[in-house]
This record gives sequence, C-alpha cells and structure tokens, in this order.
Amino acid sequence: MDELQMIATMLDEPPTPETEAAVRHRLLNGMREPEHPARQAWRRRARWGGVGLAATAAAVTGAVVLSSGTTPRAPDHGRGSVAAQPMSAKTVLLAAAEQAEAAPATGKYWHVLRMQSSAYYDEPGDYWMLGRQLIGQWSRPDGRSWTGYRTLGAVPMSAKDAPAFRRDGSPDPNPVSPVLDKDTGTKTYPVCDREMTFKQVQALPADPGKLKGALKRAIPRDHPTAGRTTDEVLKNCVTGLLSFTPAPPKVRAAAYRMLAAMPGVTAIGTVTDERGRKGVGLHVRVLRDVAETVIIDPGSSLVLSTSRTVPDVPGKVAKDLYLQAGWTDAAPRIPTLP
Repeated sequence: MDELQMIATMLDEPPTPETEAAVRHRLLNGMREPEHPARQAWRRRARWGGVGLAATAAAVTGAVVLSSGTTPRAPDHGRGSVAAQPMSAKTVLLAAAEQAEAAPATGKYWHVLRMQSSAYYDEPGDYWMLGRQLIGQWSRPDGRSWTGYRTLGAVPMSAKDAPAFRRDGSPDPNPVSPVLDKDTGTKTYPVCDREMTFKQVQALPADPGKLKGALKRAIPRDHPTAGRTTDEVLKNCVTGLLSFTPAPPKVRAAAYRMLAAMPGVTAIGTVTDERGRKGVGLHVRVLRDVAETVIIDPGSSLVLSTSRTVPDVPGKVAKDLYLQAGWTDAAPRIPTLP
C-alpha cells in the first residue's frame, strides 16, 4: 500500500485531550535527534523532459521541512496502550513545535544538506527515471553564502521502468561535477516567494496568528496561485520556511503551531524514509490534484523527507531527503553523503 492509498483509507479522527497528551508524550520521548538540509539548482539535458520542481512550480511552489541535530532514533512501539492511541496531525505538529522552540541557534553558518530527486521522462525509450543530486548550502548572517553539488546518478522510477532504463545504459539526465561555488550577491531567502534578508527573517513574528498575517502579506500580488485557496498557498510557505530558512527557534515553533491549526493536514501513521529513518507521515493538501507526503520526526522537529505526486506521472514527481539543517561552525565544502 503506497502513501496515497494509506491516505485514502485512514481517518484523522482527533483524539480526546487525555489520549492526545499521552501520544504527545510518546512522540517527544520515543523519537529524537536529527541532522541538517539544503537548496536547489538543476541543469537539464535536452533529451529528457524534467517534470519535478521546474514543471510543477506554477502549481506548487516550495516543498517542506526543517531542523537541527542528528539521525533520529526510531519510535518505541513497546509502551503499552500509549503506543496504540490515535495520532492526529495536530498532535504531531504541536510536539514538533515544542522541540523546535528548544533547538540551538548558534554557529557561523546556516547549513542545509539534502538529497533531491526529480522525475524525467525518456520519450524514445518510454520510461521514467529519477535524477538525483546532493545539494549543500552554507550561508552567514552577513549575506555571504556557498552552494555545493554532487550528482548521485539516476534510478528508474518503478520496476516497470527498470528494464528500459538499464537497456539505455542507466543514463543520468542531470550530470554535474562535484563543485563548491561561492554565491555572488547578498544571500536572501524566499518566504512566500518574497526574497527576505537574514535580518528580515529574524524579525518574523513568533506568534502563530501574527506569523500567518506576515506570511499573507509576503505573498506577491502576482503569485501563481493556480486556483488554490490562501490557506493552500500558506501551507507551502510554512513548509518552505521550515526547510531552508534560518528562522529563529521561536518562529519555527510558531510555524508548526500555525500549520497545526490549518485544515487539510492529515496524519497517516508511522512510516520510514529511504534511509531507514522512522517518523510520522503527514499528508498536506496543497492543491486538488497535488499531494505532498511529509515524514517528520516530532521528537526532534526534523522533517526527514517530502515527496510529491501530480497527475499523469506514475510515481513521485519529486522527492527530498533532508539530511542536515541547522547552525554549524564547519566550513563549506563539496557535499558528501553523511
């Protein structure tokens, strides 16, 4: 059963206050510690049609995620009746907010490392593949920043695509040599598609209601809403804010609490990402035909991964595994898998 089938067959019935408190206690004590995430820059060869982030940008802007720490521990399923209590999206997000508020916020660089996969279709061979890159980013409060890339090769999107993909020589649709670039200009961060400086990000409100108002005001007048409601646009803003923006801990906590109060976020139970890290899956409705699945570790506030499905693509059109996100003193370098 894939994520969408799980979503279709599970109801997000809110627990009672007593069971919600018990589940939050389990979440905070049964999962813990994360690592660090990053940004994006893709170059495409003419032969392949890249779907991923470029082709869906008009419909879905941003992705998801956040945090600081080390690889989280799997949740403990042996805690009697507490482990069996229903787990709502609100419970998960409020637990993450508590951890985000206590996260460290010191270091020379804001660092994000992620593995990004985007879908490509090979028309002559009639198969789909996922092109993969490792992307690391380091930025300083004074606006200086560095971005590093490393190709990880491509993989077939499904078992059905594997024979044609291998017959074609397992091509890489987006090859890139390992490199570390010093970015030009002053570093800014997209918040609801509005570029903000480090100082402006630090000044965002730490109250959920006031943060929601600030994000609404940040949405450009010509934002490509593609038929979405304001809340659907804001949910993308929040996930982007949590994934690669150096917001202060209290602002991150407010973002989680804001998301917890919004409709269209459903818990789908305990799941495992591609690196074997366990977390709680959330389905975030960002558009009628576009589904975001987010795996979050509430015990550390780290979003472990996000994936997106769109119509007419037989799999995940984009995947992001967030490996590291937080402040560090370690100098920028060509990224490697941790």
